[in-house]
Amino acid sequence: MTFRNSAIKSVDVLFNRFGKTARLIFTDETEVEALVIHRLPDKITDVFDARVHSETDMFEMRLADIPAGKTLQAIVWDDKRYTIQGEAVKDQHNLIVKVDAYAVESGD
Repeated sequence: MTFRNSAIKSVDVLFNRFGKTARLIFTDETEVEALVIHRLPDKITDVFDARVHSETDMFEMRLADIPAGKTLQAIVWDDKRYTIQGEAVKDQHNLIVKVDAYAVESGD
């Protein structure tokens, strides 16, 4: 078994264990369902003498769950819509994609 195959199996186990189904919405308005892992919600960070509260959340998803050539626009997770900000970042093995997002109020 190659390293890549072992890594793919490990990522699949991770997402099947800790992932939750979410709806991924792309810039062309197409949608797919995929397992995502929600990380770092509402983190408080120390910056010099100040404490900064960030409302930015981070999501991880398998690169294999994202159709080739599509750009992610939003994630609907737990009936809450998160708008993607910035560029998606792939891990060093091109298996996982990380995105920063912020929750959109229901009135928006």
